[in-house]
Amino acid sequence: MPAAIWTGRNAYPERVAADMAAALRDELGLAEPPSAVTLPAESAGVPAGSLLPPRERFSGMPAPTYCLVHVDSPAPRGFELRASVMSGRSGFRRSLGLGPLLYAVLLTTRVPSRIELGLGPTRGSSPWEGDATITDRLNRDAQLLDLARTLTPATAGPDRHHTWQVPRRLTIDPHPHGAVLLVQTLHRPTAHAWSLGAPLVLDVAAGIETALG
Repeated sequence: MPAAIWTGRNAYPERVAADMAAALRDELGLAEPPSAVTLPAESAGVPAGSLLPPRERFSGMPAPTYCLVHVDSPAPRGFELRASVMSGRSGFRRSLGLGPLLYAVLLTTRVPSRIELGLGPTRGSSPWEGDATITDRLNRDAQLLDLARTLTPATAGPDRHHTWQVPRRLTIDPHPHGAVLLVQTLHRPTAHAWSLGAPLVLDVAAGIETALG
């Protein structure tokens, strides 16, 4: 099962950005790939007007960050994605690979303060945490909770010998125009390629809006 790795002549940021945009087009059934631009590794990774927070300097990955890719898609609903692109070597050739992915989706619902998914690894041990009125409604939706946990594992990879690990992060933050869902996740190898998990992120966003009415 292939991971999102570019080697040799393909190991340059613009190719990574183009392939990410094409993957999102295919995953979401879009007519055109969304806009994807590269940003310097030393930057905050936040274009003007972005919903995303500044990047954290420690990625949690065992490789240096080579650059960042920022995706801004208006469809099927507006969302942003920032990917850390890590550098390494494959044999004698330079390689680039996808590190942590951070999604931001503007929600139509409002929250009075931060709501977050707990860190417990087992079913029933990590409900939504924060304002009691909000979390009670979210915790009653078992399907949404399972979906959110599926999206935010601590590790991912094709087998136990090749894995990636990042801190679990799924929060709903107040915003002047509603609320912002922030999800940190990882790409997933599939049978023939790899997935950025965008449909699942948007399903969680829709589920939160439904649960909160």
